[in-house]
Amino acid sequence: MTLPEAYQRLRREAISLRRENAKLKDGTYTDPEKAAHEEKIRKLNLENKNLVRMSRKYRDLWRHALDFPRGPSIDDLIRIEDLENENTVLREENTALKKQLQDALDTIAKLKAQMNRDHENSSIPSSKERFPKKIRNSRIKTGRVPGGQPGHHGHPRPHMEPTVPPVMIPVPQDILNDPDYYLTGKIIRKQVADIEFHVSVTEYQTPEYRSRSTGKRGHAPFPDGVVNEFNYGENTKALAFLLNNYCDVSIEKTAELISGLSDERITLSKGMVNSLSRQFSCRSAADRDRIYRRLLTAPAMYSDATPGRVNGRTVQVILCANEDEMLYFFREHKGFEGLKGTPVEEYQQTLVHDHDTTYYNFGAAHQECLAHVLRYLQDSIDNEPLLQWNKKMKAFLSNIIHRRKTEDLSEAEILEIESEYSSIIREGTAEYREHPPNRYYPDGLNLLKRLHEYRDSHLMFIRHPEIQPTNNLSERALRKFKRKQHQAVAFRSNQSVEYLCDCMSVIETNRLYNTNIYKSTRQVFSPG
Repeated sequence: MTLPEAYQRLRREAISLRRENAKLKDGTYTDPEKAAHEEKIRKLNLENKNLVRMSRKYRDLWRHALDFPRGPSIDDLIRIEDLENENTVLREENTALKKQLQDALDTIAKLKAQMNRDHENSSIPSSKERFPKKIRNSRIKTGRVPGGQPGHHGHPRPHMEPTVPPVMIPVPQDILNDPDYYLTGKIIRKQVADIEFHVSVTEYQTPEYRSRSTGKRGHAPFPDGVVNEFNYGENTKALAFLLNNYCDVSIEKTAELISGLSDERITLSKGMVNSLSRQFSCRSAADRDRIYRRLLTAPAMYSDATPGRVNGRTVQVILCANEDEMLYFFREHKGFEGLKGTPVEEYQQTLVHDHDTTYYNFGAAHQECLAHVLRYLQDSIDNEPLLQWNKKMKAFLSNIIHRRKTEDLSEAEILEIESEYSSIIREGTAEYREHPPNRYYPDGLNLLKRLHEYRDSHLMFIRHPEIQPTNNLSERALRKFKRKQHQAVAFRSNQSVEYLCDCMSVIETNRLYNTNIYKSTRQVFSPG
């Protein structure tokens, strides 16, 4: 049956239904007949809808098709509809497979980004790399032997005042007996400097008295620091303290080394070496207070944090520093709780830090570390090769950092730099509209938003030459704690980390002032 014939049949059925409806209104139908009539109407209406849908769907086909001169039959239409249903299913499967493929490609891109991250394009320190890269040397090989070259003025070691009478070496007989040799009047001097380690033991004695009435004992007071029956002097304490806390030598090796230097006459216990940090911390409180006050008056303060381990728990060590002073603080958490009691809480000038938004609640101005930004830009370059803004921004920031170091920028040049910075941001925004980031790597877009929102904090250094564009000063200082952490593996108590931070604050500040570390440490342990 063709589609027109089906329409004719449906038309006849409709006329018949109209007549039956007229009878129904007159009340001539019984209830069973009414129910059958309504069921017939429902089926016909459904068939009518299907025929109308098929008519609209295939009218162009059977009107213009050359293969069906008399119009398609119902079987042909059913076959075509089955094929279209199959086509719809295949399209849905194709769409699902495309989605799965895109998800797999995005996952691969994410994993590649994670695998390719190192200290050059992320915050991962170089010491954490599993496969360190070969250090590139851009110098051209000359073929010359390493060391001093002919014609180059040497830098000999300075001579010292001899502590013992000079040792005269006798002249060989072949020179004395040869008349061809004569004295030039010049004395050739060569010195040997060495360290001698000797043990000095001072014994203090005083008579003891006893009261006949009370039995109370009395004697003259011993000097400050002479408490136990056997005590160690400031030289021994300073050496053991610096070996363990400054040179990161373990407690066992510190005791072993001092025992060897003293011909096994001085044998330090683990508890004694471990207690030196507490003693140094208590004796150097005034020095740390002076460092604290000087940090508050500096034009810029650099701050950062690094995690530590105490009995399996993660703690934080926060650093506040400038080019002359350093203070380390032990905290259990970062954020506002971590900055309480540090100079950051009271500081009213420029803070240099990584992108930790907690710092924006303190200080009068901010400079974000551009070393981190350059690494993140390199990560975006590696994972978003279709974009150009990241390459331009990296080259732009590297150039202005170099210019700031080598020349003074005029106001016109500064305005031009700020304009170019904003232009690259706009270019990046347009590129992300054309190439949206996938859900597995939004880092590039997030970095662009951050550069736009915190523009002034990234370019603060171009107007203030006293401010460094990076926070490398803090990162280098915190590596000293990380080395101690690796040597200690894990600290046993919070107090041990706190004592270490106090000690490092004084030691590193003395080092920045070019003070003799050993003498300043010995002075702290001195009884006076």
